[in-house]
Order: sequence, then C-alpha cells, then structure tokens
Amino acid sequence: MKLPISIAALAVVSCALAQSSNQTGIGVSIGVFEPTSAQVKNDLGSQFLSFGLGGAAKGRPSEGAITPEYNLIFANGNGNKLFILPFTYGYEYHFGSDDTAKILPYVRPFAGLAYFDYSITDLASGEHSSAKQLGGTYGLEAGILIGHKIKLSASYNYFTNAGGFSFNGLSLSATYSLFNL
Repeated sequence: MKLPISIAALAVVSCALAQSSNQTGIGVSIGVFEPTSAQVKNDLGSQFLSFGLGGAAKGRPSEGAITPEYNLIFANGNGNKLFILPFTYGYEYHFGSDDTAKILPYVRPFAGLAYFDYSITDLASGEHSSAKQLGGTYGLEAGILIGHKIKLSASYNYFTNAGGFSFNGLSLSATYSLFNL
C-alpha cells in the first residue's frame, strides 16, 4: 500500500509544480472505466468506477499546457478484484484561446506509469492469478471544457499487459476544478 500512497503524494506535488502560472488549478474527477478485454469483462464486469486528481488548466492557451493526472480504477466482481493507479503527464491542447468561450474542445495525448493490484480467478478455466506490479500506460483524451470549472472527457488507456491480462479500456469522466494554485 506504500507505493500507491507514494504515487498519490507525487501526483499532488506534480500538480502543484507542473505549471507555475496562476492559471493552473487542482481538479477532482469521477467516472467509469470500460475494459475492452472480453476476459476481463467476464471475470470482473463491464464497467469499473474511477476517481481522479489532476492539474486543471484554468486559462485558455491555444498553445496548450502540460498537465499531470492520476486516477484510481476499482473493480470488484465475481469474487475477483482489481485496482489500477495510472499516473500520467499529458499535453492538453485547447482548440481556441478565447477566454470568453463557454465551451472549448481539447485533446490530451498522455503517457506514464501504472500500478496494478489484482486477484482474479478466470471463470472459464478456474485458474487464479494475482500480482502487485508496475507497468506503463499511454493514450489519448478528448473532451470539452465548460466554463472554467467543468471538464467532460473520454480517454482510451493502453496498459502494458499484467500477468497475461489486458486492462486496456475507455474512460468517461467529469472533472470539477476545486481551486487555483
């Protein structure tokens, strides 16, 4: 449990240091994660809950901004459990720089580390597998900024295989910016 706590602390510090301008804030997110692997869906279910914390760019720079982010992805089903903690950095590019725009689309390619903690018994074969390990992740996020506080996004995460499992999937989330740094 020390590793996830260390990664969470690193994420908070990174959010604070990633951008030194007063146009950066901290945001919290909630969403769902939908795995693409049929085996993972069968063993754990088709939707997982996710929570996150990350940098929230308050300004509207058309040149974009580097933002850190981490999410906690939880799944518990059919007697199996899964916890994934991806910690990423991405370049958030805003399509437009008009500060008065109420809705602003953006894209954010990202890459980083992921911590996996799982205990899964394959329902088809009865084979049990469990591990706590680090891996990598990368992907693409796209969404819209609504005003200066709300972000709605969809992202696809590619994860390194962990114990023969593919935890790749689609995330749908809403982020609310809490405060400026």
